[in-house]
Amino acid sequence: MAHSIAVNVPARQEIEAADGVVKQLKEYQSKNWAIGLNGDNLAPDNFLAFFTERQLPFAYYVRAQGVSVGESSAYQINIDTLNHYVALIRSSEGIAVHGAITQLNHYKANNWAIGLNGSTLQPDDFLPFFDTRGVAFAYYVRSGGVELGTPAAYDNNIRALQQYLDNL
Repeated sequence: MAHSIAVNVPARQEIEAADGVVKQLKEYQSKNWAIGLNGDNLAPDNFLAFFTERQLPFAYYVRAQGVSVGESSAYQINIDTLNHYVALIRSSEGIAVHGAITQLNHYKANNWAIGLNGSTLQPDDFLPFFDTRGVAFAYYVRSGGVELGTPAAYDNNIRALQQYLDNL
């Protein structure tokens, strides 16, 4: 089942959150604790909430209060789901970052402003792209009396994006 990934939080933050849930699932597995429903009161738990918020399929495993739902393989099924989810985020980020790098190279070839639109001096689409990812951005603008940065900004931004991807 293919999911389109629209991450509204930074990818790194979402990957760290998923990794944290994987660690918790492994801990619960080692103790044979219920997942999906709380073993004490059968209320939906944080695992179910995490998967539901992301529209990910979830496998229950409950052996409590006379209730028997799912199999012990549910732990690994859910871990595999999260690992696949993280791989999709990384892939999606790779595509987005490579697109931004291509765009930066195009702007560089034309000596166009980056950071602020060369005609209107309004913020351009590079700023929110870098900001969302927590990547420092270098301006290069020569327009309307505004002089920001140097032509090295193109390559500095490309390098920063490549490092971001390498660390994802």
